Amino acid sequence: MNNSARRVLEILELFADSPQPLTVTDISRELGYPKTSVFDIINILAERGFIRRDNDRAKTYVIGLKAYQIGMAYINRTDLYAIAHPILSDLRNRLGETCYLAVEENGWVIYLDKVESSSPIRATCSIGSKNHMYLTGLGKAMLAALPVERVREIAARGMEAHTPTTITDVESLLAALEEIRAVGCAYDMGEDNSYVRCAAAPIRDASGGLAAAISVSMLDVKFTPEMKASASSAIVEAAMTISRQLGYRGMKLY
Repeated sequence: MNNSARRVLEILELFADSPQPLTVTDISRELGYPKTSVFDIINILAERGFIRRDNDRAKTYVIGLKAYQIGMAYINRTDLYAIAHPILSDLRNRLGETCYLAVEENGWVIYLDKVESSSPIRATCSIGSKNHMYLTGLGKAMLAALPVERVREIAARGMEAHTPTTITDVESLLAALEEIRAVGCAYDMGEDNSYVRCAAAPIRDASGGLAAAISVSMLDVKFTPEMKASASSAIVEAAMTISRQLGYRGMKLY
């Protein structure tokens, strides 16, 4: 890849991943590029609307509207999103909690869609953000559908503990994935955030391969045994419905 093109893409990826506004100095330090090169790229990206100046005095920038428009163009041309969104909405209405659609990309969970609960206190994350697979119900639902070699490859990047219940070694993760395949549903029992629980299931495509995963997420106090049973049944049913519409003909998701 042309070095200039690579730098543009890496700067955009940095903006997408950063929760805070960035300066030219921040970008230069993080990516190791000369400030002059970063400054030129920043000016072009800002001129085209991919980033925008957030604070004139601090000279900070954030992701811009053009980047959002391109992301939405991808979503609007994806059958997965069009099929899953109304099913997620129905799932949210049935369970009263926030529901997510995510895909696996280079060993990360990427959130593609969400339908939020109307509750003023709810678990949430941003569309387009990413998270570690081993930490989340969505991620584990997808890991359980991948070959063991691929799981080991992803886990080898590191499994840092976020809470006391986080799985931090590959053998424990593989054992958890075996259980997920047996019960047909994955759970996040406070492994990323101690106060959040979720149930998740994979989505298969026409070839039987992994396409995505969906989940329902809620605060721990709401995840009673009765809610866990209802959420598990509903999430697997919804995942199978989406899979069927994508052409999957299998009888089970695992």
